[in-house]
Amino acid sequence: MIRTIFSTKGAFSLFFFILVLHSNAQQIFWKGKELKSADHKTIDGEIELRNPEDTIKARHADIYQNPKRAILKGDFTLRSNGMVVTGDSGIYYPSKKLANVIGNAVINSAEGAIKSNAFMYDMNTKILTSNSFTSGTANGIRFKSDRCIIFSGSRNLRLIGHAEWENDTVKGIADTIYLDKSTNLLKMSKKARIIFKKKNDEIAGKMIEIDLKTNKISRSAGTQVTRKDVKIKAKEIIPTGDDYLLKGDVEIASTDSAIISSGQKAVLGKKAMDMEGSTKTRIMDKEKKELFIYSPFLTSRKEDSVERYNFFHKINIRGQFDGYGDSLSIIKTPKSKEIFLVRNAHIQNDSMYIEADTIEIYKDSLVEIIRAKRNSMMVMITKPKRVNLITAAYIQLTKTDSVSEMYAVGDSESFLWNDEKSNVGINNTKSPSQKAIIKKKKISKVTTKGVTQSNFQPIQKIDYGYLNPISLKLKESYKKDTLPPNLKPIKFFLKK
Repeated sequence: MIRTIFSTKGAFSLFFFILVLHSNAQQIFWKGKELKSADHKTIDGEIELRNPEDTIKARHADIYQNPKRAILKGDFTLRSNGMVVTGDSGIYYPSKKLANVIGNAVINSAEGAIKSNAFMYDMNTKILTSNSFTSGTANGIRFKSDRCIIFSGSRNLRLIGHAEWENDTVKGIADTIYLDKSTNLLKMSKKARIIFKKKNDEIAGKMIEIDLKTNKISRSAGTQVTRKDVKIKAKEIIPTGDDYLLKGDVEIASTDSAIISSGQKAVLGKKAMDMEGSTKTRIMDKEKKELFIYSPFLTSRKEDSVERYNFFHKINIRGQFDGYGDSLSIIKTPKSKEIFLVRNAHIQNDSMYIEADTIEIYKDSLVEIIRAKRNSMMVMITKPKRVNLITAAYIQLTKTDSVSEMYAVGDSESFLWNDEKSNVGINNTKSPSQKAIIKKKKISKVTTKGVTQSNFQPIQKIDYGYLNPISLKLKESYKKDTLPPNLKPIKFFLKK
C-alpha cells in the first residue's frame, strides 16, 4: 500500500517530520514497514521526499527529532534540474532544506559525471558542495580538485584547491577554476598555468581565461609563458594561432637568461619577435659580462642556430661598453657574436673610445675584431695621461689574449706613445696607411705605407695641445646621444 501524507494530525507516527515538510511545501511518500524505537522511527521499503524541483529516494530511512533529520540508505538518489546524484547514503535536514550525500557520491548529467566522497545539496540555492577530493568530466573536459561547488541551475562549477583540468590539446592548473557553461569560458585564478600539449608551451599568471570552443586565451593578467626557446612575462598574453600578442610590462628571456628583452608591447612567433615601447635588452656573455641596449623598437629572428637582433631608431648602449647610434644589429651563433652599430656610431670603455659612421665588432673564443668605417677616430689610453689618437677612413683593431694589432687606412693620422724605456715620447704620423702592434698596453713596431710624415717628441718636450681638439670633438659628439627616460649620460672619456 502507498500512503500520501500531508499535514494531518492523524498520522502521529510521522507527526514531527511531516509538520516541517508541510511548512516548506514538501511531501513524503512511502510504503513498507515502520519500526519505532525510543529516539527515532525507521521505515523500510520505499521512501520518496519531494518538493516542486527536487526528489530524494531511498529504501531505508531513520527519522530523528533532535535535531530533525532523516538518515537515508539503500539506492540513495537525488534528482534536481536534470541532474541525478547517487551515493551510499544521505542525510536530509527538512528545516534547513539540506541534503548530504555520503559515500561514493556521483553527480550525473548530460554534460558528464562528477565524483566525490560526499556532496552537500542546498535546496534553497540549488548549490552542491563537496569538501573532499572531486573529479569528473563536464563539457568535454576532465578535471579534479580538493573541493568543488556545482551550481545545479546553471550547471556552472567552481574547483578549489590544487585544481586541474584538461582536454585533448590543453591542460590547466590553478588554485581556483570556474567553468561558465553559458559562455563556455573557463576562468583560472591564483597560480594559474596553461599547458598547450601540441606546442609544449606553458602559460602562467594571476588570472587566465580560456575559451573552450577555440582553446584560445581570451583574457589574462600577470602572465608568463615558457616555451622550449624562451620565457615570457606580460600583464596580458593573448595567443593568436602559433603567435602571442603581449601587452604591458613585457619581458622575453632566453631559457638560459643570457638574453632578456623588456618593453610595453610585443608580438612573438615561433622564430621571430617584434617589440616596442622603450625596450631594454640585456645580453650576458660566457664571462658574465653584461651589455644593455635601449631602443624604441626591437626585432629578432632565429634560423636554425643563428639569432639576429635589430634595434632602432636612436639606440643607447651601456655595460661592457657605453655608446649610442642610429641603429644596432647583433648576429649570434653558438661560436661567435657580431655587433653592427650604424650611423653616428660611438662606443667607449675605460681605456678606449671609437666613433665612425659604422662600427662592427666580431668576437669568438680566440679573437675580437673592432672595425670603424668612414670618418673614423680611435682614442686609446695606455697609461694615465698617455692618450693615443688615430683618425682615418677605416680603422681595425684585432685583439687576442697576448697581442693586439691596430691598422688604419685612408688619410690616417696618429699620435701614438712610444713607451720604450730608452726613448719614451709621442709620434705624430701622417700616411695613407699605418699599422701598430700593442702588447701589454705598450705600442710598438709602427709601420706605414705610402708618403709618410712623422714627428717624434721626447717626453720632456711633448706638446699636449693635440688633446684639445679631441676633447672638443668628444663633447660635441656626446650632444648627439638622445637619452631615453631615466638613463644617465655617458661619462666623459677623457678624465681630468
